[in-house]
Amino acid sequence: MENINTKTLEVLREKNILWNGDCLELMKNIPDKSVDLIVTDPPYLIKYKTNYRKNKYHKFCNEIQNDSNYKFISLYIQECYRILKDDTAMYMFCNCDHVDFFKQELEKCGFKIKNMIIWVKNNWTAGDLKAQFGKQYEIIFLVNKGRKFFNGKRITDVWQFNRCAGNKLVHQNQKPVDLIEQCIEKHSNKDDIVFDGCMGSGSTGVACKHLNRRFIGIELDKEYFEIAKDRIEKEE
Repeated sequence: MENINTKTLEVLREKNILWNGDCLELMKNIPDKSVDLIVTDPPYLIKYKTNYRKNKYHKFCNEIQNDSNYKFISLYIQECYRILKDDTAMYMFCNCDHVDFFKQELEKCGFKIKNMIIWVKNNWTAGDLKAQFGKQYEIIFLVNKGRKFFNGKRITDVWQFNRCAGNKLVHQNQKPVDLIEQCIEKHSNKDDIVFDGCMGSGSTGVACKHLNRRFIGIELDKEYFEIAKDRIEKEE
């Protein structure tokens, strides 16, 4: 695994890459049309932080960086479109509260929306206990740059995966590896390059290691970067 941002992808395409820093800046090191698949979980624009922990100084009680930055999402989607090869796919996680904004930005860049996958989880949110039903799902946009055929049999756009257990979370928005693996298996092949510019705790990198894909991952938060690096290195 490389932690370097001065060489082009052609030089490093036989290695896995993990960068710590601003993805909009670091993505400039990635040439146009050089990535086979993107699986990414960007900020949801909901100023998310955990409010129910006894320890209010816990990392999870801090707002996710860029979680109110609409411009960041717009520019990130533009860069994702640029680095993807023609006739490829991207999976982008999204919260239902801003699905209209994400959809608009994806289409504006030229992506074709193929599915709004409903990820049904094994629990639901707290929220307004007296006026709001518990939310038990998240949305995953499946979009194409051109047209990308899926691998294997056709499946439904409602996916059932358990969320990561609370006592095992190393990131407050951590996604289950088996869910990420399904995305990767359906739209990439062995040794393909998978990109995630919002790597968080490294689940995309771990899934790529399990499935023999190459990856490029970027994480802004230094602490989460170190967690991702450690998780991925344990898969070596």
